[in-house]
Amino acid sequence: MDRQFDITLAHRLADQLVECATSLKETAQSPGQVQQHLVRLTSIVDSLHSLTDKAEEAGMNPLNDNGDIR
Repeated sequence: MDRQFDITLAHRLADQLVECATSLKETAQSPGQVQQHLVRLTSIVDSLHSLTDKAEEAGMNPLNDNGDIR
């Protein structure tokens, strides 16, 4: 039996990406502030990579299979 991938976590991480990118656009005024946002954005993207890598290793349905989101 295939285990199901919990897409809600990926959605929450995507929401965090949007919030961070919006904050970068609206509030960053210095290279240091941009760098802080980039650190956070990188962390979120790394979390998404880890989530999908672990799901694939565990035999869960992939997040995206040739454009077919499951």
